[in-house]
Amino acid sequence: MDFLKPYFGVIAVCLGLSAYIIYISGTLKNKIKPHAFSWLLWTLTTAIVFIAQVMKGGGAGSWSTGVTCTVCFAIGIISLFKYDKAYSLSDMLFIGIALLALIPWFFTKDPTASVVLIASIDVLGYGPTIRKSYYYPHEEKAMSFGLNAVKHLFSFLALGNYEVATWIYPASQIFMNSLVVVVLAIRRRALS
Repeated sequence: MDFLKPYFGVIAVCLGLSAYIIYISGTLKNKIKPHAFSWLLWTLTTAIVFIAQVMKGGGAGSWSTGVTCTVCFAIGIISLFKYDKAYSLSDMLFIGIALLALIPWFFTKDPTASVVLIASIDVLGYGPTIRKSYYYPHEEKAMSFGLNAVKHLFSFLALGNYEVATWIYPASQIFMNSLVVVVLAIRRRALS
């Protein structure tokens, strides 16, 4: 099975890029209005997770995390300048808490506790997007979130080493991206 890991890593990167091309295209066409703080939070969290995965031997499973970090930053910047500038106190708190998650890493020299905190914070970071998806289900692209769920599945399969610091993030992302798809599907059906 180890010989398949690089292929799974490439598949994860390709799925991620496909999802983000769809998402960025919809954003630039004003069909999707991303929540800037969710995407900027995901930039920070994926950067931390990517570094931890590389340090802990994540191998090909970390490739899509690195690509995701870069694309999240681009989407965050686009949405920051293009859309709503009204952000809540909780948005600011999520960013601050994400930065605090680096403290255990600093003191223990092991990223595991920080990655567990980051995965938890990232799950909470979906709050604004889920809230927006509930109220404005046509402003998000379900296909993009669905592709990201599958991307994280392949990323998980591509991991070179299965330690908490490498697998917890993709596992949480499989669940959360799937949850956004479910919320969008239910709300779109309810509003039809």
